[in-house]
Amino acid sequence: MISNCGHDENNRYSGGKAGDQTGTEWRVINWYNRPWKCVLRHPDAKVRKMIASMAKAAAVNNKIGYDQSERYTFWEHLKASNYDPAQITIACEADCSSGVAAIVKGAGYRLGNEKMKNVSIYLYTGNMRAGLKAAGFEVLTDSKYLTSDAYLLEGDITLNDNAHVAVNLTDGAKSSGTGASNTTTVKSNAKVDVAHGFNKSLAGTYKVTASGLNLRAGAGTGKSILAVMKNGEKVQCYGYYNDCNGVKWLYVVYKNIVGYASSKYLSK
Repeated sequence: MISNCGHDENNRYSGGKAGDQTGTEWRVINWYNRPWKCVLRHPDAKVRKMIASMAKAAAVNNKIGYDQSERYTFWEHLKASNYDPAQITIACEADCSSGVAAIVKGAGYRLGNEKMKNVSIYLYTGNMRAGLKAAGFEVLTDSKYLTSDAYLLEGDITLNDNAHVAVNLTDGAKSSGTGASNTTTVKSNAKVDVAHGFNKSLAGTYKVTASGLNLRAGAGTGKSILAVMKNGEKVQCYGYYNDCNGVKWLYVVYKNIVGYASSKYLSK
């Protein structure tokens, strides 16, 4: 799974409204072959974990959208929100490269990593390889890292120098991480509804209390099922939700899938 910032609500690169209007401007999606030209990997697992966590939080926060003409507003609001994308409550914009640069730089501040703190937010895909290499990232170009996600680690950054950059969120099945047990494939045709409600007090980690709880593409039992969660499994909510028949359906992350689960069957 990758955190992918790719287009605005009109499938264009600029001119849209601030924030993620459709839930698809910056989102978590299945890994795909761009094709990628290299993978940028930090040697410190704590750094990679922080990058993945921040990239995931940005992808599920619908206050953060895509617009190249306003691409640096994400960094300004990230700075004002303790470098935590989940705390951003004012609509702002990024694009693929400014989003990754801001996350790497923000992770540097959160972890006290001076080289990463010095990363320029003005990096673009054409100079990101050199910029992140200077910040301590390894450059991996072997085909096994570029043609599937099997050897990727969470927090790896996939780059096509001429076109696009994204953050990998999960350890691949053949990597030195925990492997495919942490991943679940999303239906390729499933479109997840935009979350309209926000309550900071709802943010946190929840446990599933039902024997089998459906993760759905929207609020309500009529929405498509994305996955079935077992009793005791954990999901992460960043405060967003939609209402259906008086019940809050929380917008959550489960094994790197984003979707909705009824709050009736979730407990902090």
